Amino acid sequence: MMEERPEIEEKTAVIASLQALLKPHSIAVIGASHRQATIGNKLFHNILHQEFRGVVYPVNPNAEAVAAVKTYSSVLDIPGDIDMAVVITPAETVQAVMEQCGQKGVRGVVVISAGFA
Repeated sequence: MMEERPEIEEKTAVIASLQALLKPHSIAVIGASHRQATIGNKLFHNILHQEFRGVVYPVNPNAEAVAAVKTYSSVLDIPGDIDMAVVITPAETVQAVMEQCGQKGVRGVVVISAGFA
């Protein structure tokens, strides 16, 4: 009979939880923008035009499309599961966006913002 090893199970769970950030199948870019000089524009284009093979969803309530890709007003409007969200919005909106990500069941989030201090 094999002895259970909680530390191995814990390490396996930690590795599995990081897969959404390290090898996502879908990414929501919250704050994607069609304005050339913005971080939201550059990041969305970098993900879209590099070797990422999953689905990328731009989220921007003020745009119909970014780089000819249909935008969503909220992460909650995206059909299906989202492995990772990149939040590129002003600090005062991050809490509400994070709550929406939690409601949607987003598995991992990266926040790129300023103004928290």
